[in-house]
Amino acid sequence: MKENRCRKFMKLLGSALLLLGISAALPVPAAHANYFNDIYNGLQKFSELPSDVNQLQESYRQTTEELQQTKDELGNTQDQLGETLQEMDTYRTQNAALQEQNLQLTKVVDELRDDRTARESYLHKIKITVFTGIGLVLGYFILTRLVRFGMRHRSRRGDRLR
Repeated sequence: MKENRCRKFMKLLGSALLLLGISAALPVPAAHANYFNDIYNGLQKFSELPSDVNQLQESYRQTTEELQQTKDELGNTQDQLGETLQEMDTYRTQNAALQEQNLQLTKVVDELRDDRTARESYLHKIKITVFTGIGLVLGYFILTRLVRFGMRHRSRRGDRLR
C-alpha cells in the first residue's frame, strides 16, 4: 500500500516538475504599466458577459425548440408510417379476398356462359326440329294434294277416253 502511495507521489512530483519546466521555457508576455486600461478592459469584458450569456441562452433555447419540433415531426412521421403499414396490411388482406372473390366470379361467369351456350344449342335443336316437323306436315299436305290432283286429272282423262 505504501509503495502504491509512493508511486503516485513520484508521478505527481514528476508531472509538477515537467509543468514547471515547460512554463519556464515559454516566453512570458511583457508587463504593461497601464493598470487603468487593464481594469477598464476587464470591466468592459465583464459587462459584455451577460449579453454573451443571453445570446448563448437564446441560442440554446432555439436549439431545444428546434429539437423538440424535430422530435414531434419524427413522432408524427412514425405514427403516419405505422398507419400506412396498417393500411398496407389491410389492403393486402382485402386484395387477397378480392382475388379469391374474382376467381369465384370467374368460375360463375364461365358456368353461366356454358349454360347459355347449352341453352342456345338446345333452342337451336328445338327450332330445327319444329321447322322440320312443320316442313314434313306441309310436305305431306302438298304431296297428298298433288297426288289427288294427279289422280283427278288422270281420271278425267280416262273419263274422256271412255
